[in-house]
Amino acid sequence: MIVFNHNIHFVDEPGLSSSKHNPELETVQIARNLGAFMNCQWLDQTEWMEMSLQKCRYTAEKVFGECLGSCRWGLEIKGVVAITWCNGSGLIEYKPLVHFSPERLQFWVLHTLLPIMFTLRQQFEFLHVGSVEIAGKPVLFSAESFGGKSTMTDYFIGQGHKLLSDDSLAVYSENGSFYAVPAYPFHRPYRTPEDLGYPVTNMATDLKTVHAVYLLDKAGSDAAVTITEVTGIEKYKAFHFTSFITFDFFKQKRFNFFAEMAKVTPTFEVTVPWDMERLGEVHEAIVGHSEKLT
Repeated sequence: MIVFNHNIHFVDEPGLSSSKHNPELETVQIARNLGAFMNCQWLDQTEWMEMSLQKCRYTAEKVFGECLGSCRWGLEIKGVVAITWCNGSGLIEYKPLVHFSPERLQFWVLHTLLPIMFTLRQQFEFLHVGSVEIAGKPVLFSAESFGGKSTMTDYFIGQGHKLLSDDSLAVYSENGSFYAVPAYPFHRPYRTPEDLGYPVTNMATDLKTVHAVYLLDKAGSDAAVTITEVTGIEKYKAFHFTSFITFDFFKQKRFNFFAEMAKVTPTFEVTVPWDMERLGEVHEAIVGHSEKLT
């Protein structure tokens, strides 16, 4: 399958790989290696933290802040799988643990590992947003946790819009423009841990400039649907959400990147009545508003 503009191939789990392959893209291979993780001398590691209701930790063969070059990293999901890769390499290796399953491996690689790997490569930055195309242009839905991103994304998919991201969207800058990179072809309108959700066939494939960001503001069920431009520090806040651990040495670079993105990306707050029956109104308002933007 193609994820974040890379071919992703699960070498030892044929049920996870699809026939979609673009020879012009880099291929990342995920293969079993029982000793690669356990035999590495880890110099630095995080405390165990909870992600998707599992205990996880990152490890590195150097001090984290010195590990942006060629360095081996690890991600261990306690009792599930231990994963390791060398920064800059196209090979990810893993050791199944007692509660391993191919589906859990797929979740952790696509949902968590690839974003951290591409960030460490300094190839992409990531936003914790839902994203779809409106008239062929990427728009992003940003909100606090449980603020309606997945519900809004689900509704737009149902109306025929192409999906870019259900959860974590890769972005990069080039010549002052900021481009959205389609994520994995799954959508999860519910919140079951370690579950990528439903397969999506209407997936965006091209890299395009971000057209607009809509910051969802949950309101009462009888509230009017309004769209207002966001400026100043409130505009930056729409870009600061992230779905994976932020190491200290990321912070300044991320701040600078998203501060620049905020300067050039139209950003708007949408008042969203908390009533599923009114999602059609919100959809119509956002589509109409987006199509009028130059």
